[in-house]
Amino acid sequence: MCGIAGFLGFNGVPVDPRGPRIALEHLRHRGPDGEAVTERGPCTLVHTRLSVIDVDGGGQPMDAPRSARHGPLTVVHNGMIYNHRMLRRRLESLGHRFRSNHSDTEVLLHGYAQWGRRLPDHLNGMFALAIWDDDAQTLFLCRDRAGKKPLFFRLTDEQLVFASLVATILTAGPRDGCSAPSADRAALVGYLRRGYCEDDCLVNGIEQVPAGTWMTVDGSGRIARDRYWSVEEPTSGIDDGRRDDEGSRFRDRVRATLTRAVDRRLESDVPLGCFLSGGIDSSVIAALAQERLQANGAAPLRTFSVALGDADYDESADARLTATHLGTEHQQLTVDPMGDVIGDLERLVAMMGEPFADSSLLPTHWLSRAARPHVTVALTGDGGDELFGGYDRYRAMRWLDQHAWWLRRIPPGWVPPDTWRPRSRRTRIHRLLTAARLARPSDRYGNMVHLFSDTQISALGVDPGAAPPLPWPETPDPVAAARRWDLEHYLPHDLLRKVDRASMAVALEIRCPLLDPAIYHLSHGASTADLMPDGRPKGVLREIAADLVPQAVAHRPKRGFAIPIGRWFRRELREPAEAILLGGALAELGLDGDSVTKIHEEHVAGRVDHTHRMFALLMLALWWKRVTSRE
Repeated sequence: MCGIAGFLGFNGVPVDPRGPRIALEHLRHRGPDGEAVTERGPCTLVHTRLSVIDVDGGGQPMDAPRSARHGPLTVVHNGMIYNHRMLRRRLESLGHRFRSNHSDTEVLLHGYAQWGRRLPDHLNGMFALAIWDDDAQTLFLCRDRAGKKPLFFRLTDEQLVFASLVATILTAGPRDGCSAPSADRAALVGYLRRGYCEDDCLVNGIEQVPAGTWMTVDGSGRIARDRYWSVEEPTSGIDDGRRDDEGSRFRDRVRATLTRAVDRRLESDVPLGCFLSGGIDSSVIAALAQERLQANGAAPLRTFSVALGDADYDESADARLTATHLGTEHQQLTVDPMGDVIGDLERLVAMMGEPFADSSLLPTHWLSRAARPHVTVALTGDGGDELFGGYDRYRAMRWLDQHAWWLRRIPPGWVPPDTWRPRSRRTRIHRLLTAARLARPSDRYGNMVHLFSDTQISALGVDPGAAPPLPWPETPDPVAAARRWDLEHYLPHDLLRKVDRASMAVALEIRCPLLDPAIYHLSHGASTADLMPDGRPKGVLREIAADLVPQAVAHRPKRGFAIPIGRWFRRELREPAEAILLGGALAELGLDGDSVTKIHEEHVAGRVDHTHRMFALLMLALWWKRVTSRE
């Protein structure tokens, strides 16, 4: 795990030497164990290292000198290649000679020399990488399939700048044309609708290499790009030398495949543990990891949960129950959520360079910060809901597909929402009746997941027409379509972005076994009935969990990793939140001040629960203040 950046000058225009040094400083929190800047003609590569694999021999930027096979190559890499040992053996059989003991980064150099742009087809891992080919004078950029590791870039007439974070480009990139950043209006609409940005960033001119995509840039600024993988075609060239028994039950195939995925992610030369929330996903991951470690005669798995001090949001008791059952070395970490909430948000925004409206960013960051003194790597259960149908909204989509014909005859006004309890049964019924009156599945799903509706966006003074709705997957099964939409949008741009930023702010590597390509393949090829037997959310994972963890955990309802931020907005954070929301930053962005004031007043008075909308606006204001300050 690391921070990476690079600068490529076009047509002989030199790179300002100040930029790489500034980038190095800005990315140091992602890689405190080593750092370097390497100049290769018009290309300068920057790397800050978090040492995890081959601590002594894996330093970057890493070079492959000229050989009979290829010219000089230089790579910077953020992430972990889980099948690097198998790839090393294959490449050695093809005549490649390695200098390091077991560096996964060196595999990228020899793999590129062997396969060129087809390199990512062979990789099982989480990665954002850049390879400079000195002979071809070409920069190769690439991201992993799921979009776990970030890679942003800004292209001008004179140079390309890329980095792990938007803030790094803003801080270290060229000042011309960027001294007064402007907000992309389409990206702003997307942020208000969903609470996150897609690959087009809120700052005009900065975008992200999409997940599952490679891109090349030559010395004249010409770009070529291609998507080597997508959700609808989840097969890949990855070969781990083993095959599932196609005749076995689907549940057994999932467990066997997931066991191998966990096993691949246990390799580490530094302390490794597992986040244990008490939910199904993390409990299954912890159980399988503990099982593999015991089979190998290793020490027990170290597991971590966090106690937030609020009974409505604290899952630590369930985590302890699972840990005791599994025999892990468990630590319950206590954090002070009211220590410096605004300060933590300001620091995270400064590191990210982008707003982010998912308030679970905070507890994820607090857990990462508390666990970091104990481990450098942690496994998590991210991805289970999207891959195995864990959200209630998936059941709602199926219900609407079957019953909308008569539900739309019931006026939504007959069951008015409880404006202060958005998750109450009455409010959910109201939303179901409202969605039933919409003809298209995409509109129904959008009604369920939006943060601000288009009507509310208009009230804020922003034109929702600046950004068309995101494309809806073409499949007759509404549950499969919703899952695929989440895998393409919500998972990479919200959940994985949150995990990366929250953990790497304290240099903690997070690994997600459920996002292994083989798990994607199984999930995508399965029917909704396979994934959700008897209509139960995440039913097949619950069946696996029933064999591994206490029954109380295997059958407990889903709970999100949340904090009482809405209550804090009314009490402890009322004054600082008001100062930020009404301090002028949102008005500078073109948002209507009266509408923002109304949202704040309705929430504080307890009339309407605007928790998530207030958090989104708060983060937007903090971001704009930071961006325009150019600190």
